[in-house]
Amino acid sequence: MKQTVKAVKKGASIKKFDIKEFKDKYIKNSVAEKPIEWFIMPKGFQDALSLPGIPMGYFCGCYGWNSTGKSTIKNCLIAAAQKQGVLPVIFETESNFDFKYAIECGMEAEPTYEVDEETGEEIITDYTGNFIMFNNDTMCDYCGDMDYSTSTRKSTKRKVAVIEDIAYIINDLLDKQENGELPMPLLFVWDSVGSIGSFKSYMSKTGNNMFDAGSISQAFNTIVNTRIPSSRSQNSEYTNSFFIVNKIWDSSMATMGKPSVKLKGGNSFEYALRLLISCGKIVTSGVKKLEATVKGEKYEYGSVAPIAIKKNHLPTPWNISREGLLYCVGNGIISESEIDGYKKKILPSIIQQLKNNDNSGKFEDVSETDIEFTETDEETL
Repeated sequence: MKQTVKAVKKGASIKKFDIKEFKDKYIKNSVAEKPIEWFIMPKGFQDALSLPGIPMGYFCGCYGWNSTGKSTIKNCLIAAAQKQGVLPVIFETESNFDFKYAIECGMEAEPTYEVDEETGEEIITDYTGNFIMFNNDTMCDYCGDMDYSTSTRKSTKRKVAVIEDIAYIINDLLDKQENGELPMPLLFVWDSVGSIGSFKSYMSKTGNNMFDAGSISQAFNTIVNTRIPSSRSQNSEYTNSFFIVNKIWDSSMATMGKPSVKLKGGNSFEYALRLLISCGKIVTSGVKKLEATVKGEKYEYGSVAPIAIKKNHLPTPWNISREGLLYCVGNGIISESEIDGYKKKILPSIIQQLKNNDNSGKFEDVSETDIEFTETDEETL
């Protein structure tokens, strides 16, 4: 039987209704975003990935095996932030931040010295500069009395930092920014995800990957999906950014399947990341050592590793996929075209180091022509 379709009764025409007046009355904030800005990275990074650097106002990160350039990227990013008037807030949860290398990469940090009473020698006791550094001890001092199961403070402080501490500090600093105590744009850098456990794991006295993944999802949901992205709005005075270095694990070992790697801490961060950079290959690091060989002795002066964009949800025209090679040396990242110039620059220091460490006189008469530059494959992981 044929059915009759009734016409929908028309209401007020949208053309006659004053939408602007309605929005002006009830919706005060703009939905427009600021033009995309970048933390400008070295030429070698730009050549490898065809991006100006790391975008501001986004949640981004990198992952990979050891010695594939992750720390160099992190150091160059911190240096770029300082140069561009953004305050880096660094969470170092592996307790191995190399200030000397970071300074060589361009980070501005001044060592503080004290005299050792026993030896009379000056020792470095701290570093100061336009950055905030949190390690295990400083995080515990800042919020180690937080009981995240009840959202209350205790009378004693933990001696072990947990995942939730990082989220707490980020939220607290963003609150301080909003109320005028910290009037500047912020870059949060966490190295590295997967190196500490959750509060629930801490309380259970056993590590539990499911606990940790759940904590990341819950603790950082508002940060990565709301607070960081909303700073790109035209209404936001400051543009804030978040960059992570993520530890990985070989998932093929568990499944005996096709070689693949997974981010430690679960999928929550992977889903939320707008730009994800892979350093190295899947099964092996894919790293080649850059070496100078003199009379059988080898001096390592850098490395080169594959690098690729594995996820890119940036706005057009920057939503590209690209892979290349990342050249890391003593002062950061350089491009392939800069390698020969860098070799000439470091020749005198290589010779001097060989002579300083030589007690046999073997390198006494070494000249620049005696040095051979080579690339050596790293061992399979």
